[in-house]
Amino acid sequence: MEYVAAPGPSPGAPPRATKNVLPRAETWLPGVPGAAPTWATNLETEVLSNLELSEEQRLQVCKELVDLQIKTHRLKEQHEAEIFELKSEVLWLESRVLELELHGEQAAPAEADPGHRQALAQELGHKASGQGHSNHHRLQAQPKDFLTAENEQQKLGDGPQREVNRAPEQHRARQQALETRVAALGWQLQGAQEEARTAGQQLSAQALVLSACRGQLHQAEAENARLQLQLKKLNEEYAIRLQHCARAVAGYADGASPKPASTALRTFLETTLEDIRGAHHSREQQLARAARTYRKRLADLSRRHEELLATHRAPRTPKATSGAATSDVEPPPLHMVTKFGHLREDQARLEKQLQKLQAQKEPSEASQGSPLEQQGLEAASWAQIRQKLQDFSLGTQAELERERAQLLVRATMAEEQLSELQEYVDQHLGRYKQEILRLRKLVGTGNSWKAGATPPGKPQHPRTRSR
Repeated sequence: MEYVAAPGPSPGAPPRATKNVLPRAETWLPGVPGAAPTWATNLETEVLSNLELSEEQRLQVCKELVDLQIKTHRLKEQHEAEIFELKSEVLWLESRVLELELHGEQAAPAEADPGHRQALAQELGHKASGQGHSNHHRLQAQPKDFLTAENEQQKLGDGPQREVNRAPEQHRARQQALETRVAALGWQLQGAQEEARTAGQQLSAQALVLSACRGQLHQAEAENARLQLQLKKLNEEYAIRLQHCARAVAGYADGASPKPASTALRTFLETTLEDIRGAHHSREQQLARAARTYRKRLADLSRRHEELLATHRAPRTPKATSGAATSDVEPPPLHMVTKFGHLREDQARLEKQLQKLQAQKEPSEASQGSPLEQQGLEAASWAQIRQKLQDFSLGTQAELERERAQLLVRATMAEEQLSELQEYVDQHLGRYKQEILRLRKLVGTGNSWKAGATPPGKPQHPRTRSR
């Protein structure tokens, strides 16, 4: 009997590497003319770190898929070797059955000999009836010996026949057990596919929500950058206007006022300008300190949030996670949705290959002498594959949760920074308007002195202080 290796499925190509498409940092934060702000540089470094993390994740996924393909080919080779051994064992059993049949045919004519011998023993008993009791007892015991030999020959002839009759029953029992196991595995596979389909639908729905949130985050960042640019322009404009007003007042005081009054007014204006410059410089330092403190708080909050997520994910068991997979799914980004699609295709292809191997292995296991060992190996391989799939899904879900948490934290911080900048713009616009009105009032008092009013002997000059 010649052995022909069953053609197996060709090894699958490695999964396609999906490009991690992320919006550039320039589209998130439009650049301000001049020197770039420090928080924009920090955001760019965060985006680069996220890109590096995603590349590492993709390489890890590709490595795991290659390991699964290698394991599948090893199982295929082991299956072919087992088929060859089983066929050789079947050939040996067939030859053994033929030998037993020949032995039974040879033992059949010998079964008639004990009757003939019994008749001869009876004749000898009638002839030797006059002999002693010991001889008569010996002649009666001789047919019993012939009967025991006949029974032994019948037992030797019936043993192989019972083995041949028992083999189909064992074959049917093993086949029924394998069919029951295959049906149970089919139900489990259908349940897992339904859960994966439901999880995929939820992932797609939540990906749309995440894309909308990202759009809102980009709009908030663009508005933040626009307000920062507007604030810078307003600061420069009001500083120039204040300097022009101060120079105009000083020139007017030099040309129209008496000597003591002009000197006092110039001193007051110079003091006012110095106060304005000092207030502006102190405000810049205050904002820089607030920005540094704010970044430290943001980093601390992000770290604590990631630790809470890790602590929340750690005590879960794989069974509880697989049971609650449909309720704890977090929305992934759009590039991860495409990656999940390719991974699901690879998973379906590997499951089909495993089903083909299982279908080829069922008839061979039906004729094997010890199916319990093969069932144990099969259960161990299925458990290992399920464990790998669960570990992969858990790791990917944890990465998505961390990315979503970082995006939410960044969106919240951007909204807070936007509100602070709006409050700062409103506050300083009011202060600049008050300074301009006060300088205009001073210019009005200078005009009244020029018209003939008596200036005070020693005017009191208020000093402006930054709050």
